[in-house]
Amino acid sequence: MEKFTLSAACVAAALLGSTALSSAETINLRMGSGHPIGLLAYTETAHNWFAPELKKRIEERTDHTVNIQELHAGQVAKVTEVLEATRDGLLDIGFISLIFEPSNGFIQNFTLFLPFNSPDAVKVTEAVLATYDEFPELYEVFETEHNQKWLGGACLANYGLGTNFAWSEFKELEGHKIAGAGINLDWIAGATPVASNLNEAYQSIQSGVYEGYLSASPWWSAFKLNEVAPHYTKTDFGAQFFNAVTINMGTWEKLPEDVKEILVEMGKEWSGVTAEVCARNDAEGLEKLRALNVEVKEISDTAKKDWAEALKDFPDRMAKDADSRGLPGTKVLQFYMNKIEEMGHEWPYRYEIK
Repeated sequence: MEKFTLSAACVAAALLGSTALSSAETINLRMGSGHPIGLLAYTETAHNWFAPELKKRIEERTDHTVNIQELHAGQVAKVTEVLEATRDGLLDIGFISLIFEPSNGFIQNFTLFLPFNSPDAVKVTEAVLATYDEFPELYEVFETEHNQKWLGGACLANYGLGTNFAWSEFKELEGHKIAGAGINLDWIAGATPVASNLNEAYQSIQSGVYEGYLSASPWWSAFKLNEVAPHYTKTDFGAQFFNAVTINMGTWEKLPEDVKEILVEMGKEWSGVTAEVCARNDAEGLEKLRALNVEVKEISDTAKKDWAEALKDFPDRMAKDADSRGLPGTKVLQFYMNKIEEMGHEWPYRYEIK
């Protein structure tokens, strides 16, 4: 789904001489991500809300005008390159999917360490932002190590499981092959995990390489996986939070103070705007699958508890991994778990972070 139309060297040459401020009145900003617009909530809101709203607020509330060039879907950087492209100034404002930064964004992916987290994107967003407030090193690292200022973060929709076979009990997954990507491969218990990506899923399921994939509900129809796997279970692995919007420090330092104020307020608001879209997309994704005659069902409490208990050591292992890297893994997971519980979430199995 990512296409790389220009090499970094070509882009750098093409943008040579471009700066955030071409004059005292006109601000030029290059804004982009590695994903195409629309498939994921964070790029949908980047295009439909952030870019036009930023222009509107700057031109209504200041004496400046702004030109925004949007560069998504790998035009400047693939999903694995947006952090670096923003660091180097190839993008002034980057919308980063930190799941593709397993080292630089390890601790920022902490909701992935907690399967069966809350499926409510709004609550997850609120709890994660409270965690960022409690541990400011989670966002300060962008400035101290990556030459960019963190403006805000955003969610991804609730994960479920699509399969080409029907199942109800956790034990029925045994003997089947289920695919995922990155950290969520560790959520696969009972079944045999297979590393893959959504671009490969249709053919892989059709040919029997594996029989299911961990996926948010909108992606199941977007990639036409309903044609080869007509069963989708709302497992409620949880809404995830690993997207960020940042601005290159060189760009930031050139901007007028009134524009900086607008960017800071918009970074905060983007989190809530995207959470609402994540919740909407999840609900609409399930309805679309039903309309396509996919068997959509919710996981039973028993199956959810059995699955979570099978993963009981995973969150603590990830917390200790973060601790070993000099990151506050144990403290972050303990704080977040308590916060989301205060908001009403009940874990099917209460993980111990020792």
